[in-house]
Amino acid sequence: MGRKKPVSRDNEQDDNEISLTGFLLAAKSKMFLLSAAGFLGAIGLWLTDPGQGSLLSLLQPYAPAIMALAGSFTGGFLVGWFARRTFGKTIFITGLVIAAVGLLIKFGVGGSALEDWVHASVGWVNTSTEGAKRYLAALIPSAAAAGTGFLKGFRRKKKK
Repeated sequence: MGRKKPVSRDNEQDDNEISLTGFLLAAKSKMFLLSAAGFLGAIGLWLTDPGQGSLLSLLQPYAPAIMALAGSFTGGFLVGWFARRTFGKTIFITGLVIAAVGLLIKFGVGGSALEDWVHASVGWVNTSTEGAKRYLAALIPSAAAAGTGFLKGFRRKKKK
């Protein structure tokens, strides 16, 4: 008798599928839940006025730093999670475009026009990523926490 394959925790959902169900499964990560709870707790602590001499009044000056670190980790985790799910599709589409351009050039369909289009596309992508980089740099105050969150969100656990 052969062994049965264990059923994955993803309810047999495609690993590359992006959906609300997939996000909720990603949100079951203990690190994600801890960072999200820390972020929400820091917001609550920052917005409230705890009584004099309480433990919360001692922690209140640290609330903005905790909020920045936890928010950066949470944001990095979500970006990494999304990147892992779109990575394979992006590689596949890029390969198709490169193959199509190569075939068009081989069959003599306007090599210079295609080259101009590729240069224009690369310029547009470069401009767009520079704008996104500036925008994200303003939103993510802690690069170390965001990088750690990205790696945790991107990594793939081996299921037993």
